[in-house]
Amino acid sequence: MGSMKTIPFFILFALLLTSSFAAERKPLPKDTKTKVVKALDLNDDLHMAFFNYDGKKIESLAQTLKEQLKKVKNEEIKKVFKEAMATLTQLSAKATREENNENFFKVSRAFVYIVNRYDVGEGYNEYTCPMVKKKWVQNSKKRARVHNPYAPEMPHCGGQVTEY
Repeated sequence: MGSMKTIPFFILFALLLTSSFAAERKPLPKDTKTKVVKALDLNDDLHMAFFNYDGKKIESLAQTLKEQLKKVKNEEIKKVFKEAMATLTQLSAKATREENNENFFKVSRAFVYIVNRYDVGEGYNEYTCPMVKKKWVQNSKKRARVHNPYAPEMPHCGGQVTEY
């Protein structure tokens, strides 16, 4: 009987511990934060180009986002975006939607990490779709409803993971 009572307490303790870690994000120097937020804004535009699938716009925004990421001088943040910068070059109007989706997912993983690890302010949150098993960052202040960039057949499938 005693073990039955400790299981719920253990689960509650684990949930509280997890949520307290999730709530604490590292501060960024002002200049770095400004550049990262600008990159998040561009990534949000790219996200919407996927949602309304426009290959030419995807290619253009990917290049603009890559240029913005080059402006980030913080070594810690640059490491996070290293693979994403290389992947942004692969997003193109000539690629198939599936290829672009997979590459956008690689870029999104870096932004999900940044949003969860660093204090970039309010509004940008992690989203996920269990059907396609992919994540992305979406500006919750601009769009409260889920906008799944990966699955046009179910554009509002998924859910918000964080609340920043």
